[in-house]
Parts: sequence; structure tokens; C-alpha cells
Amino acid sequence: MRRAATAILTGLLLVALAGCATACPAIGYISVLTVDAGAYGDDVFVQLCVPGGCSVGPEGTETPSTEPTVPSVGEEVGDFLFLAVPDAVTARVFAADGTLLAENENEHEIDWTHSTEQCGGPSTAGLLVLEP
Repeated sequence: MRRAATAILTGLLLVALAGCATACPAIGYISVLTVDAGAYGDDVFVQLCVPGGCSVGPEGTETPSTEPTVPSVGEEVGDFLFLAVPDAVTARVFAADGTLLAENENEHEIDWTHSTEQCGGPSTAGLLVLEP
């Protein structure tokens, strides 16, 4: 009798817990940081760096890295994509001919807003404005 009661209670507990379980896809989210370097002119190129590496440079070379915080260039001008969001980035601004206009030695801290969805989601950040 005791075994039967234990089996029934265990079964009821498993059924109750199964209703609470959520299957989340094993997928990474791409978070976007938009950078405005308009103070340097209309036709400038921005490169963002984190300790693991940098986004593509004006000459088209990328930092080979498997570090997920290394940014890649998005489709929209000024958008940088991240698989894992860094706390801070450094920035370089280049003229159209590849001349370095500015290199920020100080890190720009990024205030990310993280998803509150049960399975997560992409993080968002405010506009990062670069000024001389």
C-alpha cells in the first residue's frame, strides 16, 4: 500500500512539473549596438574592439577569433552585432581613405538591457555616440 501511494504521488508530481517545463531552442541571439560617428564627418569608417579582438578594419581584414564578444559589422551603417555582449568597447574612427582620425583609448561602457523572456532573447543598448 505504501509503495502504491508513493508511486501515485511521484506520478502526480511528474505530471505537474511537466506542465511547468519550457523547451527553449538551443540558439544564440544576436544583439545590436548602433554607433554614431557623425561628428567626424559623413564618410567615416568605425571599428569596435573588445579584449578578444576587433571588428573588420577599413582595409577589410578581420580579427580571427572565436571569442563571442568580438563584434561584426551589421548590414545597416553603424550597427555592430554581438553573440555575447561585452561590458565595454573601444572605438577607432577612420576617414574614407583609411586614415586614422581617432582612437579612443578609454573604453566606452555599454549599458545593455537584457531580455526578461523565459527563453532569453537579444540584448539592447542605447546609441553609442563618438565625438572628437
